[in-house]
Parts: sequence; C-alpha cells; structure tokens
Amino acid sequence: MVGRYEEYAAALQVLAGDDASTALGVLLVGESGVGKSTLASRLELAVADTAYVVTVTSPSRAQPVMLGALAPLLTDVAAHADTSPISVFQAAADRLGRDAGGRSVVLRVEDAHLLDGASAGVLRMLAMSRRARLLVTSRPGPGIPDDLVTLYKDGWLRWIDIAPLDRAETTLLLREALGGVVGRDTDRRMWEASLGNPLYLRELVRSALSRDELLHNHGVWTWTGPVVPGRLIELVTAELRRRPDGEREVLEIVSLAESLPLPLLFELADTGAVDSLVEAGMLVVDNAAVPPTARLSHPVYGEAIRSLVLPGRRRVLRERVVQHLPGPHDASLPDLLRWVSWALEAGSVPEPELLVEAAALANRLQQAADARRFADLALLADPDDSVVAGALAQRARAHRVLGAVDRAQADLDQLDALPAPVLTPGLRAHAAITGADVLFHGQADPAAAVRLLEATLPQVASCPQSSAVLRGHRLSVLMNAGSGEEALDEAVEFLADTTLPLLARIQLAASAQLALARAGRVAEALRLGERYMSAARESLSEATAFLMPLRAACVVIRLFAGDVDGAERMHADESDLDIGHVHHHRNVPGLVEGQLAMARGRWSEASGHLGGAIAALRDADPRGLLPAVLALAAEAAIWTNDLDEANRFREEALRQPVHESSTMYGRRRRTLLWVGLARCEGDAVDQALAAADSAADAHLPPAELDSLHIALLGLADGLPSAREVTLSDVADRMAAAAKRCDGLLRADAMAGYARALADGDAELAAAHEATLAGFGVWTNPPRQQTIALTRREQEIAPLAAAGISSRDIARRLTISTRTVESHLARIYAKLGITSRAELPAALSGR
Repeated sequence: MVGRYEEYAAALQVLAGDDASTALGVLLVGESGVGKSTLASRLELAVADTAYVVTVTSPSRAQPVMLGALAPLLTDVAAHADTSPISVFQAAADRLGRDAGGRSVVLRVEDAHLLDGASAGVLRMLAMSRRARLLVTSRPGPGIPDDLVTLYKDGWLRWIDIAPLDRAETTLLLREALGGVVGRDTDRRMWEASLGNPLYLRELVRSALSRDELLHNHGVWTWTGPVVPGRLIELVTAELRRRPDGEREVLEIVSLAESLPLPLLFELADTGAVDSLVEAGMLVVDNAAVPPTARLSHPVYGEAIRSLVLPGRRRVLRERVVQHLPGPHDASLPDLLRWVSWALEAGSVPEPELLVEAAALANRLQQAADARRFADLALLADPDDSVVAGALAQRARAHRVLGAVDRAQADLDQLDALPAPVLTPGLRAHAAITGADVLFHGQADPAAAVRLLEATLPQVASCPQSSAVLRGHRLSVLMNAGSGEEALDEAVEFLADTTLPLLARIQLAASAQLALARAGRVAEALRLGERYMSAARESLSEATAFLMPLRAACVVIRLFAGDVDGAERMHADESDLDIGHVHHHRNVPGLVEGQLAMARGRWSEASGHLGGAIAALRDADPRGLLPAVLALAAEAAIWTNDLDEANRFREEALRQPVHESSTMYGRRRRTLLWVGLARCEGDAVDQALAAADSAADAHLPPAELDSLHIALLGLADGLPSAREVTLSDVADRMAAAAKRCDGLLRADAMAGYARALADGDAELAAAHEATLAGFGVWTNPPRQQTIALTRREQEIAPLAAAGISSRDIARRLTISTRTVESHLARIYAKLGITSRAELPAALSGR
C-alpha cells in the first residue's frame, strides 16, 4: 500500500459507504504496472466480509467477443435467448442477487478499456439500478467506454487517478520489499529505470537478484549490474503484437536512439504512426527542446524493446538513421558521438579525424572504454601525424582512467617521439596532465607529477588557455598531496583570478576546498565551494560537469566540521543532477553515504555502504581513493566490535601506495589510529601523539585535534605512554588547537570534553559526549569484549552511551522505540549493569 493510502481511503469510502447519495462505484485509472489491480485486490479484501464480490475481466482486443466480459454472469442464459441489453441486464442482475444471498454486491471489472460496448452498457444499468457497486480498473485514454465516462460525468462513478510512485515512495517500497537500507546510487538508478512504476520496479529487482547483481552487504543493498528488463519482455512483446507494423518500427527506432529530434523521426517513419503512439502514451514529446524530441514513455520499456531487436534488424535501422542524421561536421558534440557510434554499428568507419573528436568527447563524458575504441580505430586507418598525435593523447587518457597506467605511459612515449610541429600547445598540455596523473595516481609520486607539469609550462606559454589549465592541474596535485600553506595560498589566489578560464579554475576548486578544511579554514572552504557551485550551474558548459564533485566536497566538509544535519540535507538534494542535461563527473557510490551513516552512528549501514564503495574502487580507482575508504571501513568495523575485520582493513590500507588518499579529508591516518585504540595496543597513545605532532608541524589543527582526541581516550582507558603526558596536558593542547580552527563546529565541544575528563567531572563529560554525538564525534568505541553483543546491540549501545534518547535512536535506525528499549534491556543484562549511566564505562572497560 506504499503511496496508495489516500486512493485506498477514497475508494473504500465509496464501496463500503451506506449513503445512497454517494457514487455508485470507483474507476481506478492508470498506466500499465502502476498498481491498479493490486489496489483493487486490497479493496476487495476490505469489503469481502460485508459484500459479495464478483470479478470479471475484459477479453483481449485481439479476440473481441460481445458480452465476453460478463460471461460468468450469463451462464444461465440459453444460446438462442433474447440478448437485448435489457434482457442481459435482467439476467445478470438476477444472477448477482441470487448468489449474493441478501448481501450488497461489488462487481470488480478489470481492464475496462478493453470492454465491448454491450458489456459497458449492462454495467451502467447495473450501477444505475443499484444492483451492484462497480470497482473498475482501466488504462487512461480514449479506450474507456462511453457508458463509464457518462457515469463519471454524472457523478455516479468516482474517478481516481493511480499515478506512478514519487521518488520518496519508490525508495520506501524498495526498502520494504528488500528488507534493508538501499544504497543511494542504487536507489537513484532504480528510480530512473522504473520512474515509480511498481511493476517495472518489481521486475528490475527480480532480474537483478536472479543475476546476483543486487547484493546485500551489512544491511545495505547495492545494485552493480545494468538495467535488464527480465519478464517485462513478455509484456512488451504482447503490446507490440497489438501494434501495426508502422508503429512497431517507430518504437524500435526510438528505443535504439533513446531520443530523436521530432523532424528527423518524421523523415524516418510514418507521421500517423508517430501521432498514434503519442496519443497512446507510448511516446513522449519534449516540446521544450529545440527542436522537439521524441522518446519512449518509460526507460525500462525502451530496454525491453531494444533487447527484442535482432542484430541484423538493428544494423538496418541504424543505417537508416545515420543516413538522415545531420552531417558529422555540422553535428553538436553529443550528436557527433551518436553519429560515430551508429556508423560503426552500421558497418562503416568514419574518418580518422572524426574518430579522434569522438574519442575526446567520450573522455570528457567519462566513457573511457568508448574513447579507447575510437582512438584505436583512428590509429588503424594509418592517418597523418597530427591525427596520430590526437589519437595517442586520447587513448593515453582513456588507458589512465581504466587503470592501465603502463599502456598510458607507452602511448605518451609514442606521442613524445612524434615530430615537434604536430605537438600543439593543447596536445602538450593534455599529454602532460595525463602523464602527471599516471605519476600521481598510478605510481604515487606527486613530486614527479609536479616536476612534469612545471617542465611543460614553458612549452605552452604561447597558449593562455593551455597554460592556465596546466597551472590549475599543478595546484590540484599539490592540494591532493597535502602540500603546505604556501601552495594553498597560491591555489586560493589562482581561484580568485576571474581573468583565468573557468575550466582551469573549477578543476582545482574541490581539491582546494578539502585542503582549506584540513588547514582549519573550514568556513572559507565552504564559501569557496558555494561560489564555484554557482559558477558551474550558470555556465552550462564543460565546467558544469564538476558540479557533483564540488557538492560532494561540500557535504564531506560539513561532516568534517560537525554539521551533520546540513550535510544530510545537501546530499539529499538532487536538484543539480539534471542541470542543462550536462554529463556530471560521477562520485564513488556509497562513499559519502557511508560517512553520513558513520556520523549518525549507524555503523552496520556504514559498513555496507563502504563495502560497496570498496568493491567499486577495486574494479576501477582512477583517483587512488581505495586506501582512504579502507581506513573508513576499518573505523566502521570498530564500532560494530569486529576488531579483526578492522585490523584487516587497516593492514590493507597501509599496504596501498600513499598519494591522494593519504590526506583525503584529513582522515586516513587519524582513522587508522582508532584501530590501535580499540585493540588496546601498547603504542596506541604514542602513535596518536606522534600523529598530533606531525599535524601541528604541518599547520593542520583539525588533524591535531582529532589525533589528540584519540590519545585522550587512550590515556583515560589507562593505556601506557612512553611520554610523561597527562590528561590535563592533552586537554590544554586540544584547547589551543581548537582556537586555531575557523568554522570547525565540533572543536570547542571536543576541547570541553577533554577538560571535563581531565578534571574528573563525569557529569560535564557526559553532557559533552551527548553534544559531540550530535556533531558525529564518538567517544566510546567498543573494546575487545568477552561478552558478545548482536550486531543491532552493537549499534544501539554506543548511541545510548552517548546520551541519545531511545526515541532518537529509533528514528536513526528506523526501528520502534519499544525495540530499542528491548535491546537495551538485553545489553544491560549481558554487561551486568542496570542503567544507561553505566554504559560508557562498561563499553570502554574503564
């Protein structure tokens, strides 16, 4: 009943009501698969105790039979008896009255849009004579019989539209059906593929489960495979059979193209067939586009039709479309990519120059496999040196993104060996950026990457655009490598220079944001992010593709600062996804969601999200994020008391090359310190103090504060230290570090907690613990316990220890307050305590 409560209540009021002045039935109208029949079945169950319910189904239009729908009510009528409407009505009414045994009658009619006129007329008479109340389902459109429309217009039939579910309802239905949290990327993909149609959603889920592509990990469902329509193919096949040949061809062409300009579609197909499909709701025309474009009404419908088009037929249709497309030299960039792809599928090879252009566009759209294929084909054509140079540059970039760094370097070496005149400033800049990424992300050598970029700058000095892009990329490498204040100030100055091209600046913005946050300049980092997000929205250009990484950086920085509510709101806002229909750089699925779950104390959920992110990064990790995500997964494992898994993640993270991930969000080293603390390792305090010293030397006060926080907890637990340091010493140092942070909302509360702990003020320390929990900072990681808590108990116990109410815990974990209290009672019994006040000490072993 997800998303159908209002419709259910309105229909039940009519069907179960005793008021003679109310409507005589309900008409549930909606497209195929939206749940009309499911709702009708629920209504039938609701009235079954007091009413006699009979169901009739309209026969297919492919086999029309007069009065066929009413056949179950006319079994007593002889073959040669009078079949006038009045006689049929009387026979049906008598049969219903006899079978009902004095109860009211509800006549359920499925697929009324397929009813013949005679049956519809009898239904109208049954309703008007009050012999039966009608429960009718129908698709929208002109197929609804006139007799039923007349009943509605006269107020005797309640028309209820059954629309597809909205985004929130689709998410809720997914959660209820799967029995767990659904990853945000999975939720978004399911929504985009189903558009809220419950039938399509069900078949997508069934297909993904059967193919082991919808996986359950630590309570989080993650979908990794493509859209496969599954049993929807049968429905689509049946629908296609009902359509004339001309309409089927239109559907095939549009499904292969995904969308087509309407003038082009009119050239390729019969105008009447197009109009009929638009009227039937199978095609949708976007009149806001210039020129107007046509697409199938539903994405999954398109996938199903494409799967039914045989390869030979597909090639013929592609050839026809390619012949009518604008010439490639006149095409827009997206049309160029489509033209090249279709020409190749149709069996012709475009000119090498066009293939290089298509490869460049594919790289910009993050379609590295396509970029490599186009570049390969261009090189096979034995073109001149200028085309070879362009193809090698694009193939090197594609290889780098695909993780084939050796092949990328080989392409760059070939490019460097070409005659100097063919290496334009743009090509030199492109090659230098790819080479720097190979050195940085592939070989973990940021110093060499910076040297390469600096050495190339004089070679492109004649081209301001290329020079600016190289300068911006150099600064981006420095930011990601954790360079000092001087480089950060240079980056801020570069970003403030509006005379430089936007594309050169915006590629640096997210890295500079994170570097500012690490340096304690959090407020400045957020202002920078807002400024460049606005620029990305307004430009509607290549720069717009950087909007989502900028948003992700702002979300993470808000979490880093302790603004968990603001981070959640920003992450949930998807209004930027369709700006200008520009392709956005993709974020790693599960990475931000995992950190949000950690901030809320939903540790099992966090482990699931991070597990999905790790799986994605093992498959492709062009930015070298895997070590940092492994560290986050180690922290999440600590809080579910799986310390062995936490240690395994820590060891794997430490084996990874140290590059961008070493300073990502300023968390990697500090996160790994949690493992030593939770495992009560003898050097845990000294390791934390050493990390704090390193952070202080690098002028990174947030990292210093976080490391000292872990040292504080270790000292409070009685862990040893080779240094002569007290809780009070650590608290003083945390207070000093907090003062050097601008916009780090959690800083003062962390310093206050440290002072309370040092002073032995348990009441004040508990108050600060509750405050810190609101900032996403936790103080009582479970230690190695001989008493085993269940996974749910491991989630609830730290939240309760932090002073969070049972009601708020229930809201966070989407369970009932009574369930929380039941779990707490079992936790108390296992730990040998009697109240929440004893939980912090019991969990930490203090």
